[in-house]
Amino acid sequence: MIFALCIVALSAIGASAMVINEVELNPLGNGTKWVELYNNGEDDVDVSGWVVSIVNPPWNGLMPIRDGTIIPAKGYFVAEGSAQWGQEESGTVVLVNASGFKVDETHFMTDDGDSDFTFGRYPNGVDTDQKSDWKLMKATPGSENLLSIRA
Repeated sequence: MIFALCIVALSAIGASAMVINEVELNPLGNGTKWVELYNNGEDDVDVSGWVVSIVNPPWNGLMPIRDGTIIPAKGYFVAEGSAQWGQEESGTVVLVNASGFKVDETHFMTDDGDSDFTFGRYPNGVDTDQKSDWKLMKATPGSENLLSIRA
């Protein structure tokens, strides 16, 4: 009974609909790291006060989400890091809601390509909690992840 109530509560706030969908850990040149979130649910989700972080101990890059930020159903949001961050090329990305609940987390990733290729969930937005959810692909910030053939 308690388990069922927890599932209903999570569904009600939309947390289960939010996933980390694409990660740019090593942007081309002096670009800024970014993380794309995707709402794979049927309802809009208010992500005010949520935090995206890239963790690579002892370094931790935080990307707080501004109040009033709503991600529409089947919509995207791109959180951007700071231009002053070092050139760490690896990390685990974590999404935490305003109550401190971990909504999603990636495996440890390394991107040493210094390119416009990113790690993205493929198929788009699908989360099976497996490393195989993630593919190296051409960056598509704010839109559907697509596999492209590398030349």
